[in-house]
Amino acid sequence: MWLELSIEVPKEYVEPVSYLFGRYGRGLSVEDEGNDLALLRTYLPSTSIQRRARIEVGIKLVSILQPMGELVVTELKEADWETAWKAHFTLLKVGRHLVIKPSWIDYEALPGEAVIELDPGMAFGTGYHPTTRLCLEALEDLVQPGADVLDMGTGSGILALGAAHLGASSVLALDIDPTAVKVARKNLKASGIGNTVVLARGGLPHRLAPDEHFDLATANISAKTIQEKAPYLLRTLKLSGTLIASGILETQQDQLVEGMTSAGFAFQRAYHIDDWVGLRFSRSI
Repeated sequence: MWLELSIEVPKEYVEPVSYLFGRYGRGLSVEDEGNDLALLRTYLPSTSIQRRARIEVGIKLVSILQPMGELVVTELKEADWETAWKAHFTLLKVGRHLVIKPSWIDYEALPGEAVIELDPGMAFGTGYHPTTRLCLEALEDLVQPGADVLDMGTGSGILALGAAHLGASSVLALDIDPTAVKVARKNLKASGIGNTVVLARGGLPHRLAPDEHFDLATANISAKTIQEKAPYLLRTLKLSGTLIASGILETQQDQLVEGMTSAGFAFQRAYHIDDWVGLRFSRSI
């Protein structure tokens, strides 16, 4: 027997609850409910008592900071859990050219479309969350043929795949989470993009990310981590390089722009979806 765990949370708390579901559950979906709310789902075998308990304790701790909906637990038959999870993902078109296609859906690309085939597994990054969509839309504006790209915190590998499909000649995808690396490796192998993307476990600084090497970097993580890693991100970019920073709430924008400016970046523009913002910076020193 399998269990579906679902909860409705304010959008600013999607990140910590997604972490809980991704860390202890099987599969993760995020659906926009409107009214500043999101519905998150994950799945567990009914015998995974410890994992369920850790999710429940984590939800209670988050609820101390912000009241949220009740954690709903629904029983599913053994053969139904995976089908139930996949039912929450459909074909998704992002920006002008990108199409996110779950690996279990058949789709023939239209002229001019770049199709990213994805099995999100237990890693963050499906294209449905606003932070990921903001990055993909920015990549469409910024990736030039032959560009060298860094994707810090690659998750499912969706941004690395997007950059490769948009014409980057090389992409370095990094993540500190071994589960994310496993999922990203599976997606990269299925993508058919050859050796364009190099995947490695770790963060910055990293031996595969030399100084002044990348034309473009993406960091879809959190405002806190982006600011902490700002000096290393700056060093890896060429003098004309650009950074796309996401995972940021609008309320965090001013503080992060101030911190990144102090680190040597120049703020260029913001991309907005709901209460989330993606920020574009250039290297100023």
